[in-house]
Amino acid sequence: MKHSKWISMLLAGVCALSLLAGCGSKENAETPQTPSQQQSGSNMNDAVYKGSLLNGWVKDFSDGEFSVVVTEQETADDGGAVAVMPAPGSEKAENTTKVIYDEDCKFQIVKIDGAQEKAPEYEDVTAENIKKETQVIIFGEELQSGKVKAEKVLIPQIYNKDKMPGSY
Repeated sequence: MKHSKWISMLLAGVCALSLLAGCGSKENAETPQTPSQQQSGSNMNDAVYKGSLLNGWVKDFSDGEFSVVVTEQETADDGGAVAVMPAPGSEKAENTTKVIYDEDCKFQIVKIDGAQEKAPEYEDVTAENIKKETQVIIFGEELQSGKVKAEKVLIPQIYNKDKMPGSY
């Protein structure tokens, strides 16, 4: 009889401790995204590029035109996408595209959530926001001369970079 009281008290103590420890009772404030959530967020951000002719970095600019060092998309061995561009200073004519624009061209900053939790947000700006080394996404038409006549220029700004999915 003495042993059964001792065992009952021991079990009651273990139960009380497990309740106090809160085994899994607190929900993690930053739950990791499921692959389907990452995919839908990724699709939101991919939509920013849909229909664009090219994207890259501004090499030089002047009134009515600028040169873009084009970012090429290649497929990695594991099937993922890889962005490839020449190192600064090693650009060649075949890596650079001249972009022209007129007063009808629309310039916007697009704020992209690296965590892929919020839809991109757009803000109208002017051509004055184009500077050397600005990343740009160009929409428009390719001319026979090889130049691109821009109808819309997006300047992507990524926030929450530290929460981007994947290994870096």
